[in-house]
Amino acid sequence: MIETSHAVAARRERAPRLPRAVPEPATIGVCGLSGRSDEAALRHGVDYLRDLGNRVVMPEETLHAWRYFAGTDDERVRGFHALLDDPAVDLVIAARGGYGLSRILHRIDWNRVAASAKAFVGFSDFTAFNMAAYACANLVTFHGPMLSTDFGRPEPDGFTEQHFWLALRRDTHRIDDIACDHGYDARRIDGPLWGGNLSMLAHLAGTAFFPAIDGGILYVEEIAEEPYAIERLFLQLYHAGSLGRQSALVLGDFTDCEPVNPARYPYSMEEVVETLRLTLPFPVLTGLPFGHVRRKVTLPFGAPGTLSIREGGYSLRFSGHVEKMVSGTN
Repeated sequence: MIETSHAVAARRERAPRLPRAVPEPATIGVCGLSGRSDEAALRHGVDYLRDLGNRVVMPEETLHAWRYFAGTDDERVRGFHALLDDPAVDLVIAARGGYGLSRILHRIDWNRVAASAKAFVGFSDFTAFNMAAYACANLVTFHGPMLSTDFGRPEPDGFTEQHFWLALRRDTHRIDDIACDHGYDARRIDGPLWGGNLSMLAHLAGTAFFPAIDGGILYVEEIAEEPYAIERLFLQLYHAGSLGRQSALVLGDFTDCEPVNPARYPYSMEEVVETLRLTLPFPVLTGLPFGHVRRKVTLPFGAPGTLSIREGGYSLRFSGHVEKMVSGTN
């Protein structure tokens, strides 16, 4: 369901809706909205969650496979809506990314997403969900690990685990001592945290699923794109008017983003960062541990953040991203 322009304008004036903090233990739903999953990895991920004492709800559609996807478009939407309608589910985690959300964004019932007050988390293709949830449902979601991709490993990364559970359960969280040779004066920048995969951000520019955020702290990552193509995607966001309205740009991991054509000038990521710093009137920082890497933090999409820049690095704090649990409850 896509809102009218008047409804979107009215919603932007309201404070974002917050998901409930995830209790311990929790009931966790697994959604397959994008590419088909490796069943063994998915089962490992389910065992991981259950070993921590959580209950896992996985619609049968999550294990389906059709062409590239985790089931047909109808099946993926149906399985996801079943998780929305289950009042016991506290958290919905993506099984994996890949591709597929773009096919069904207009078929997701965003009013039901907003009313559920559940926490939603994923990365890569799931960036499209995060963007649409904020643009269409005014709901804060999370950019973080996925079940088969991260927790389906034989040994999940401890850093990833720690930041995942703390970010989802506490109403304030810090990521300290991030090294970055940036050359900016010390300063503090406050603004809504948002972002994700660069290709997905650029892909949704100009659509009803792209949120209007001003003065934000934009975090961005990418995988397997040549640096010149990455710069071009950033320039698309810049010329579309969204990139230049932010207060800071924080770059994560750009996995396998290297020049590959020996017949061309080997344009590098360092040169992309230099271009961004010359183009944008605010700090461009590197080194945030998130994206298509094993060791990653969990970040809210749409919640208030504070970036503290110091010589040789920076720290990132966010708060107000979950509703506090009532004292005395799980």
